[in-house]
Amino acid sequence: MFDVSIIIPTRNRVPDLTRCIESIGAQQGIEDTRLELIIVDDGDIPEEVLDYYYEIAAQLAHTELVYYKKTRPGVWLSRYEALTLAHHDIALYFDDDAELDDPFYMRKLIDTYEQDESIVGVGGIAKGLQTSTLGRLLGVLTCQMSTSPGKLSPSSLAGSLLYWNETDTMFDTEIFHGCNMSFKREALRDMLPYPWMTSYAVGDDLYMCALASKYGRLVINPELKILHHESPRSRDGAAKVAMATAINHYYLLNMRKSGAGGYLALMWTLLYLTGKAALKRNLGAALGYIKGIGFVLNPLKNKYREFLTD
Repeated sequence: MFDVSIIIPTRNRVPDLTRCIESIGAQQGIEDTRLELIIVDDGDIPEEVLDYYYEIAAQLAHTELVYYKKTRPGVWLSRYEALTLAHHDIALYFDDDAELDDPFYMRKLIDTYEQDESIVGVGGIAKGLQTSTLGRLLGVLTCQMSTSPGKLSPSSLAGSLLYWNETDTMFDTEIFHGCNMSFKREALRDMLPYPWMTSYAVGDDLYMCALASKYGRLVINPELKILHHESPRSRDGAAKVAMATAINHYYLLNMRKSGAGGYLALMWTLLYLTGKAALKRNLGAALGYIKGIGFVLNPLKNKYREFLTD
């Protein structure tokens, strides 16, 4: 039997977080499983709301709620620092706007790990994600998607997850969706507080996959579906997110020891995204991508370390 530490990074989304916690409290079939419910907070949660969360945790057998108020913001740090609080075999990460509408989600997750000891990570699917034939073709041509649901694109983007709702059998993968992913805690032993992974931390889930995959298999179980009540806009500015897309994927290519083709693919993707943003008159995003391209091309990138952690 595996015990589970559920980690939820959050920042000032109390209604979303409450819905997420309530859906965890409705889980069944885990009476013999020990759970930690770890809330990693970059914002403020009213005391009476926290009391309600403790009540929900108390209704689940062998469950402890841990509330951790961070001093340094950023979702990557939330994911990283939570590992120092987690004690159980599996670290299960949900976004605060995720909702489990399957009361046996946790049971299915644990059963997946018990199938094969070589599995070190299990991911699930967000309902509703899809792409058209034209969208798929465009995604492949612009190096944002691969032709396989479990593969990163040549430029290290994770657009291939748009295939996942078309699958009904478990498959090996290089990518997880950050709103619904889990790892054996020991497989994340190499995580570090990377200074460029600040704020929104584009691609943070892909970094965790790259680190964990050194120790075993990552799989997607399409039965592990959630509802993701995702905001249509990031809480960070478009320019900041666009630039982080360039920087974080550049460093991901480094981590994965990519050849020259990966960096060329990233440049092509960034050029496409710049043009797309400009055509939509999203000048902030276009400027962010241009700055990101400048970063990738700059041979003296270490000079920008202070700027990247600003």
